[in-house]
Amino acid sequence: MSRWEWGLVLVLTCITIATLAFVPPPRLPRGEEQLAALLGTPSATPSPTATFTPRPTPTPSPTSSPTRRRPTLTPTATAKPSPTPSATPFPFDTHPELPRYIYVDQASQRMYLFEHGRLLRIILCSTGLPDPDKYTPAWSGRVGRYWGTFHAFGVYADEAWYLFKSEGSILIHSLPYTLYNGYKVYQDREALGVRPASHGCIRISPEDAAWFTAWKPEGVPITVSEPYLEKWRAYFARNLTPTPTVIREEVQR
Repeated sequence: MSRWEWGLVLVLTCITIATLAFVPPPRLPRGEEQLAALLGTPSATPSPTATFTPRPTPTPSPTSSPTRRRPTLTPTATAKPSPTPSATPFPFDTHPELPRYIYVDQASQRMYLFEHGRLLRIILCSTGLPDPDKYTPAWSGRVGRYWGTFHAFGVYADEAWYLFKSEGSILIHSLPYTLYNGYKVYQDREALGVRPASHGCIRISPEDAAWFTAWKPEGVPITVSEPYLEKWRAYFARNLTPTPTVIREEVQR
């Protein structure tokens, strides 16, 4: 072909290409559109498709084997039992409701002093002999007035506190004594905490008698136990009453 003919062919080719560029491609059927999408051929109007959002997959723990969790136990409140008062070590009521209390045990020949039920002091004592006119009767009351020093049955006694009336006046007082050249000669000290020895009063040592007075016992509730007459009569039947021990102690007069 001549140069003029080649030029004409080139112009027609450019016009054809330009025309095809402005003509939309033919719409494919739905099946063909999906096929074109799979083959990478764009469709003229792609239909909207639902977007699928994958859920995150839980990442397994790096432990070699799954661990079984123990159930958590919820503690249940347990009602506490009410405290049970402990048994007293004494065979008698110590009266914890009282500020002060005295118990004279004629079986053991001891006087117990309590404050709010707690033992404050044990004082060895000697009560009345188991004779019909000398034993110390059982009694409950309050410590009476202070008598101080008195004289009876030929002897003296100090720090006397009145209790009650029986064959005579029943007192708490120090050991009886006689005076000899400025000395107090005490009787029956060895009987304290061992056996009865008095005419009915409750004897205690001079040292304990001084402490008892300083404690100010007037008005304090007191209980004197039964006299245990059979026990002490049997005791004296087995043991002759020893001669009172004489102890000299200087006294300031």
